[in-house]
Amino acid sequence: MKSFKNKVFKLSLVFLLFSSCVNAQLSATINYKLTIADPATNSTNTTNSILYISNNQSLQIGLDKSVAPKDLDDNTIIEIVKGRPIFILKDFKKKTLLLSDYIGIKTRLVKDTLLNFKWIITKEKRKILNFNCTKAQLNFRGRLYEAWFANDIPIQNGPWKFCGLPGLIIKINDDKKIFTYELTGIDLKTKIDKNIVSVPSSYLKDEPITHKEYIMLLNKKVLAYQKMARVVQTGKEGDYPSPTVVLPSKQEKF
Repeated sequence: MKSFKNKVFKLSLVFLLFSSCVNAQLSATINYKLTIADPATNSTNTTNSILYISNNQSLQIGLDKSVAPKDLDDNTIIEIVKGRPIFILKDFKKKTLLLSDYIGIKTRLVKDTLLNFKWIITKEKRKILNFNCTKAQLNFRGRLYEAWFANDIPIQNGPWKFCGLPGLIIKINDDKKIFTYELTGIDLKTKIDKNIVSVPSSYLKDEPITHKEYIMLLNKKVLAYQKMARVVQTGKEGDYPSPTVVLPSKQEKF
């Protein structure tokens, strides 16, 4: 795979050719940056991910901070997929969504619904990264979102679980701007290894839990951490409390 430096934002000719063959086999790689803001500490944390799209499926893989998008090639991604990465697999033909997520420090395989977004498309327009974009709004599982999708890229997909708009999501954030996804790279003519867009091998023996079961297990873990943080232990030099556990914010409010 060629360097992303030579592939990012090839607009006019690529989009014209792409639009004329939307119904043909689709293959694309899209990079997103996620910025998570912590209002309590006024700090931010950023992570990168890559979205592989092949025909009626897509796989988004979270990248370790040591891996830069420009350094990616098929061999690097296959090695990441062989591990136990955070991922989201959308299958539009089967209408299924599988993902991995943390419960405490361990990852679990979770199945969720696909295409359950009730978007409101507005008339507001804006140019973002040379893309002609339209604004859409969404109320999803406790948060209000503002999305900008590219009218010229008819890919009904985006970062995380988001999908279903008539164009590729270029940027999306919640109304508090705690979670912000931004497109950082795109290649609409790439060839994708067939071994990439699938469930990572380390999860194949896992029995997936439902989204409802995931919520129940996560809330149980949160309560356990809260109890631990309130425990006072007695030692030779006196009493001292257990350390406070700070859990990262979740996009979905449970």
